[in-house]
Amino acid sequence: MKKIITVIVVVFLAVLSVNAQEKKIKFNKGILSICSAKNFQIEGYDGNEVIIKSLHDSSRYMITKVKATKNVRFSSKENLKNQFKKGTFYTTTNGRLDSLPATRSNSLFFSRTDFGKKEGLKRLGKKQENKELGIYFIIEQKNEELVFRDNDNGQMVMFGNEKYIIKIPNSLKLKWDTSNCKKTNQNRSIFYSNKTSSLSNFNGEVELTTSLSNFKLTDVTGPVSINSIGGNVTVSFDKKLPLKLYSVYTNNGFIDITMPSNSDVNVEANASAIYSDLAFNVLQDSESDGQQHMKLKLKRGKVKMKLEAGFGTVYLRKK
Repeated sequence: MKKIITVIVVVFLAVLSVNAQEKKIKFNKGILSICSAKNFQIEGYDGNEVIIKSLHDSSRYMITKVKATKNVRFSSKENLKNQFKKGTFYTTTNGRLDSLPATRSNSLFFSRTDFGKKEGLKRLGKKQENKELGIYFIIEQKNEELVFRDNDNGQMVMFGNEKYIIKIPNSLKLKWDTSNCKKTNQNRSIFYSNKTSSLSNFNGEVELTTSLSNFKLTDVTGPVSINSIGGNVTVSFDKKLPLKLYSVYTNNGFIDITMPSNSDVNVEANASAIYSDLAFNVLQDSESDGQQHMKLKLKRGKVKMKLEAGFGTVYLRKK
């Protein structure tokens, strides 16, 4: 009796460079919920629209489930691309890109879009507008919440260099969850670029939840709450000061914060090691279970920072 296994079909979808195109959504009050691990570069501004620009310069792979009876293995991402060009299709059983098996089967198919044939034409259908702008996530608006989320219809998607620049009003609250805003996600696997996502020049409230994604915040005044399992968090105050609560937790990554020496902060830091060149007043210094626990103050200590790096390291740098 032949063993039937679930395999994955890789379908190639070319993505055009869409540097000059953008989508505008009038929304300046409420919550922007981002339920995605895509590479977003988000900037705050004093306006009343959410503006999305897609900047893609490579390919997008869509993967769907079928059944087959045979598989072979390949060992690298480059091998994946080479085999893909030859018409070989790929499967996964454990979600690891470097150990995906590959298979051929009469039930598998290959699809490629010829973008040259549509020159001078406009795609019909309102639901297709976002795709034409290079936007490959679902946008929903309900009352005072605007939601960006991945399409989790049972497919897996591997993005080559999908990147978005998004401008958001400072009057919004930002909730960003790279696990697609779900507690469990067992039937869905997505591979993304490992480039750091970022948030800059934003004065509103921020809640950020992630597993392994890395984030960089620049001139985000707070309040900020970040919860990460293994991602690295970099915070830089270049032209602004921290004004409200900063709470950053990562179990395995590092926390790296750069701020002016006149910042008015009270820092509670727990990590395997804590480094700084700022003239902190040390209020508490202790060690337990291989971790350093410190309470530090600059000036009056008006703004509280709670930094939990677990087995990672905390760096506090002078701007």
